[in-house]
Amino acid sequence: MVTSQSNDGRIRKINDPSSPYYLHNSDIPGINICGITLRGEENYREWSVAMRNAFRAKRKLGFLDGSIKLPEDKIDAEDWYTVNSMLVGWLISSTDVSLRPTIAYMDCVHDLWADMQQRFEAADGMRFHELKQALQNCKQAGDSVTAYFGRLKTIWDDFDGYRKIPTCTCGGCTCNLEKQIAAAIEKEKTHEFLLGLDGPVYGSLRSNLLSNTTVLPGLSKVYQMMIQEERLSKMARTQDARGEAAAFLVRSGGNGGPSTVKDKGKVVCSYCKKEGHERDRCFKLTGEYPDWWYANKAGRGKERSGGSARDFTRKGISVQANATLGDSKADVVNEQGSSSQLPTLTGDQWNSLLEFVKKFNAGEGVEKLAGPNFEDADWSG
Repeated sequence: MVTSQSNDGRIRKINDPSSPYYLHNSDIPGINICGITLRGEENYREWSVAMRNAFRAKRKLGFLDGSIKLPEDKIDAEDWYTVNSMLVGWLISSTDVSLRPTIAYMDCVHDLWADMQQRFEAADGMRFHELKQALQNCKQAGDSVTAYFGRLKTIWDDFDGYRKIPTCTCGGCTCNLEKQIAAAIEKEKTHEFLLGLDGPVYGSLRSNLLSNTTVLPGLSKVYQMMIQEERLSKMARTQDARGEAAAFLVRSGGNGGPSTVKDKGKVVCSYCKKEGHERDRCFKLTGEYPDWWYANKAGRGKERSGGSARDFTRKGISVQANATLGDSKADVVNEQGSSSQLPTLTGDQWNSLLEFVKKFNAGEGVEKLAGPNFEDADWSG
């Protein structure tokens, strides 16, 4: 039974919460303290970083790197062996079951750690070059800036684990070498981020930033600038799409289809052989006669029954033409299902678009509602 005090009345290190020898009641050899299972060379770097961090959090990193050596005091040595055995169990428990038979079971956690490091870090040189190649091939390729930056950062984090950064060990450095190296690495990452962006959208801003060789903003600042540029680009594309939709609707006469405006003098109906209209707009074929046709026939002594105001419906478009064209209701355009044809427009934007079409029809489409003018071909004879 382990007592809380040594023979001379001292509190044993293993029971002192401030000591690196301290073990909590919940500490057992069979737990994976880092949350990552070592599968081999493919994830050794990630696993070793997580394991070192876990040991540091428990104040046990000195056992791992060998800085806490076996003490000469018998009681302290007994506590050292207890902690050492616990840490060996942690290393083995965090290793994949398929690898455990191949690991040399050593009594000293420092020796076991060194053996695993020598074995699984053998492919570090190749992995270093693979990550360099991955950085060169990492491009935005149509992804959002956030997604592209996330892919880059994953490679950077992995690459930083293989990057050997020199540090001052003598304590006499006064030139802030570490800060200069960190700034150079961030500048390199900023260049890699900019060069991988899509040129058609970010090429102009990228050129402006890279041409400034003296003062290049930090990586975080450049990232925010590109996020803002992405938002502006999306807004511009949305406005262009709305303008194109409005122009398309006006050109098509409000029916959402392609424009079929042609020279009346050259158009001959293949059904009635009359000039001024095509077969699909022939009243004799469709049976849909406009109001002005009845008015013209009445003037020639050809009376017909029916009201003077009928709806002319074609391809889902209803144009109500009254006798008085100056009335605000004379050229109302009502497109059935129009909202579904332009899903990017809000209700207010759609109303504004219809108002524009009505004004256009009032100025240039009156002749269409009033029927053929003088010297125009009579559609129905």
